[in-house]
Amino acid sequence: MAVFEGCGVAMILPMFDNGDIDYEGFKKHVQRMIDGGVSAVLVNGTTGEPATITWEDEQELTKIVVDMCKGTKTKVIAGGGSNNTAVAIEKAKFNAKVGADANLVVTPYYNKTSQRGLIAHYKAIAEAAPDLPLIMYNVPGRTGMKIAVDTVVELAKVPNIVAMKDATDDIAYEMEVLTRTRDLDFDLYSGCDDNVLPFVAAGGKGVISVTANLYPREMQLFTQLCLDGDLAKAREMALDLNDVSKFLFIDTNPIMPKAAIKHMGYIESEALRMPLYPTTDENKKLLFDAMDAFEKKGY
Repeated sequence: MAVFEGCGVAMILPMFDNGDIDYEGFKKHVQRMIDGGVSAVLVNGTTGEPATITWEDEQELTKIVVDMCKGTKTKVIAGGGSNNTAVAIEKAKFNAKVGADANLVVTPYYNKTSQRGLIAHYKAIAEAAPDLPLIMYNVPGRTGMKIAVDTVVELAKVPNIVAMKDATDDIAYEMEVLTRTRDLDFDLYSGCDDNVLPFVAAGGKGVISVTANLYPREMQLFTQLCLDGDLAKAREMALDLNDVSKFLFIDTNPIMPKAAIKHMGYIESEALRMPLYPTTDENKKLLFDAMDAFEKKGY
């Protein structure tokens, strides 16, 4: 079975103006995602700024999310990536221990590795937490390396490597992966809000979305329309969402989502930890105008 089908949200991490984590604001944000009916929440993903928080902070945030999602239909995916395999193993063991539903592991960045190294890296993490489903995360725009299709196929044979989040924005690549893994128990999730319709139409099980931080209910509705094959309604909604998704990434993620959610009144501050830096008023206007236009559609 898939870890989830539908819309997962790559959650932001609210902070105060001084850079401290706003834990109460984070809890409110998690609750809004649950109330919005999303299928899954991702804690400590890229959008949650794990590069500039401590491992102790990551642990606390994961425990909060697991506790809040108990008894709900919302699955918990915990970020567990590192460019140090030993650290990724430690994270996998922790995520399994506290009860996450899946472990999201990005490819090693900066030092990177070979495709043979990727296979060894992912197998070592999977073996360290054999009862925890592992979702590979393919985002070459951030890591500088792409998971080759042959590598995906090899790793899909590992029992608890169950899926991949693909942020290549390359539908041809997705089609090749789907074709090559069609007889394996392996799923794909989009990591790009601008391609959900074609991605799911091709066979993907959903999206791990940034836009859902703003519109959890609407993104869940949109993804479900795609899964249900209601192409007419899904196409209309995709077009209505397009400018929002586009301008959410006009600056480095999660700069724009935080500005948007502050604009909506759901968090106190759009603060980030450096080297991330607030966006311009011009960029904000582009996004806020797109949001206004979408909200007038009345979904």
